[in-house]
Amino acid sequence: MNGLTSPTTKQHFVPRFYLRRFLNENGEVEVLDCAKRQILAPKGPKGLCYKDFFYGINTGQADDISQHIEAGFGQLENRIARDLGPIISKVLKIDHILDTEKWTLALLMSMLWIRGPAMRYRVNDLTEQATKGIIARHFGSQYADNMFDRFDRDSGTSTPSAMREEIKKVLTTKQYSLHFNNEQHLMMFEDINIYANLFWRQHWTLLISRVPQRFVTSDTPVVVRSPKRTGLYPPTFLERTHYLSLTPEICIKASHPKNDSGKKTQRRTLFRGREVEVLDVNAIIAGKALEYVYATERQSLEDILALMKSQEEFFATPEGQTVKKMLEQRNA
Repeated sequence: MNGLTSPTTKQHFVPRFYLRRFLNENGEVEVLDCAKRQILAPKGPKGLCYKDFFYGINTGQADDISQHIEAGFGQLENRIARDLGPIISKVLKIDHILDTEKWTLALLMSMLWIRGPAMRYRVNDLTEQATKGIIARHFGSQYADNMFDRFDRDSGTSTPSAMREEIKKVLTTKQYSLHFNNEQHLMMFEDINIYANLFWRQHWTLLISRVPQRFVTSDTPVVVRSPKRTGLYPPTFLERTHYLSLTPEICIKASHPKNDSGKKTQRRTLFRGREVEVLDVNAIIAGKALEYVYATERQSLEDILALMKSQEEFFATPEGQTVKKMLEQRNA
């Protein structure tokens, strides 16, 4: 590929230096398969969160772009990893966190948030819906037949009326699928610093677990929770709440800057009696995972499974069905 040697095939969308913070005593990560509701055998970080040529224009197909992006992320990861250890030590020691150190963490959050499959699916879904919307407007207008007429004239064919109506029905009701390559998602990588600045501007609460329970992470490390929409437009980036488990002992909660008390960053240490707060955060993280949740301790995953089971049992009841409908209406 244009002289590039030893291309990187396995391209990680969650960097190994981050996952290493969640290793157990055997140097592996405990794994929960969310779909199967099953705890799998532990794995080393090298075997997690990657796809072959993930950064190619088409996933799985080797090209120069995937290699350049992989190299660029490698340089960024090295820079963040170099500074991360001292920052984590300061957080745990309750030392003051400098704005430049918060920026390093914000850069990490932005990189983790923007580069993974969840964002790719989101970008492609928005592109598909926008494209379908444009097509539906064109073929639902009074000028739709003019487009068929031009096609027939240019191609020398004749589209029967029944076929025209069937095509218009499919296109206006959006009963079809579109496939896109990775180009739109890859272009977002240029904006990592822009989104890092938005993360940095949010008010941060550093949750520090001093209880036996530990924070988990997933294949979608940065979790986004949006408040209820109150107007025509959805909540802005700053109005949303973002979670990132920095280590099993530290979770960053970034929320609307208007909600703070004048501080850019504050800590909340969770001592005995506040175990449920760790479990609540873990439930949020697990609920947004694409496929897998990762933990240092198996017990953390067993706690999540128990919570999932209790939720499923509740939503199977008449009262649970009512709550489910209310949540669906709120999120619509």
